[in-house]
Amino acid sequence: MQKNFKEKLALIFISFWTIIIIVRSLIFENLRENKATQIIIKGIHIHHFFIGFVFILISAAIYYFTHGRKRFIPLLFFGIGLGLVFDEFFYWSKLQFDYWAIKNFFAIITLFGIFQLLLFIFNKKQKQAHIAVYQKPYENPENPLVTIVIPAFNEEKFVDKTLQSILIQDYKNFELIVVDNNSTDNTSKIAEDFGAKVIFEPSQGVGFARQKGFMEAKGKIIATTDADTILPSNWVSRIVEEFEKDKELVAFGGLYTLYSGAVTARIAVSYLTYPFWLLDKFFSHGWSLPGANLAIRKDAFLKIGGFKTELKLGEDANISQRLKTIGKVKLDPDFLVQTSGRRFKNGLFCGLLTYAPNGIIRMLFKKEKFVKLTPVRIEKSLFNKLAFIPLFLSVILLFSLFYLSNPSIAEAKYIRKVKNSIDISKNELKEESQKLQKFFPDIQKIKLKINNSKKLLEYEE
Repeated sequence: MQKNFKEKLALIFISFWTIIIIVRSLIFENLRENKATQIIIKGIHIHHFFIGFVFILISAAIYYFTHGRKRFIPLLFFGIGLGLVFDEFFYWSKLQFDYWAIKNFFAIITLFGIFQLLLFIFNKKQKQAHIAVYQKPYENPENPLVTIVIPAFNEEKFVDKTLQSILIQDYKNFELIVVDNNSTDNTSKIAEDFGAKVIFEPSQGVGFARQKGFMEAKGKIIATTDADTILPSNWVSRIVEEFEKDKELVAFGGLYTLYSGAVTARIAVSYLTYPFWLLDKFFSHGWSLPGANLAIRKDAFLKIGGFKTELKLGEDANISQRLKTIGKVKLDPDFLVQTSGRRFKNGLFCGLLTYAPNGIIRMLFKKEKFVKLTPVRIEKSLFNKLAFIPLFLSVILLFSLFYLSNPSIAEAKYIRKVKNSIDISKNELKEESQKLQKFFPDIQKIKLKINNSKKLLEYEE
């Protein structure tokens, strides 16, 4: 499954805008302190638009030589390079150049607007892609090779997309089980309408629900996902292929991306999840497979006793670590599913607070943190409506830097300062003149007395 193009575009956009703000702020600060902001090599001033072109070439080279597998770095480098190039757009384009000219500001904002338009267009396309297309209920086979288990608790707003993606799989010999974990909505009815075998589990918790579904499964291979996950059409066939070619394999899985939630969370999950899983593998000495994209041989599952049902979070990682003691556990980072970003609806940081503590404690201290996840059944958030505020403030900040550093504005400020000083001098002269005029009659009288005294002296002589 290909990464969402919107996420790629958003990553480029964020890195582009961030480097613009950083570079402009640094140059503004150095100008304020009368410091030089130049890169000089052997007496030659290297403009940063040249460095930007180098970043773009490096990003293209990394993408080409890694066949697109190193996704994060080339996209990040491309965004940084684009930012450095457009920061000096009027210089390298041979148009009239003034680094702090308002024209240069509008050149940057124009590209900013193009990014925003593309993000809007691809967001609409993404929403249209989730329209259901399969209407015929599924018929479970008598002797399936694979069983798909979906734990569900009040998932009526999400489970239809999950079941829709299962019913259009290119591999058909599978049993479909939905475990109703005390739902009070229409989850069970929706699952039955799709043809799934619905099993009720009264003990609350995803561990209990997965355990019940796995125990009821007829298939030799049991695959599980979440009720808010959309699967690629070759999901089951790829799982079957992996187990058939490697008889020592006891568990196989992949990673996931988010089809909703805060854009920062979607970017982080898309491009930084694999490094985190590698870190987990290093500390845990083996792969931990996510429950949204996990398959296990049933005989291996029974041999280790299944899930630790008391765990409210991390039951998937726990069983992965126990399975590695009896066979091979494999993770393919390119084997992807799409899941809901509802737990990241309020942003990346809030979502990490849900999962990070458990992961850190498990990796470093080999202990499970008993956390009970609060049910989240809506994706809309006030934070989504306020997402434009950081962008708006960034534009205001950039415009302020341009305004305060623009030469014509600086010249106008100097002229106003000189004019004000002249006006002050005039006012001071006027005040002194008024003071002198106030004493003028007395001076006249003294002058008259002096003249009279002179005349009297002359007369006496």
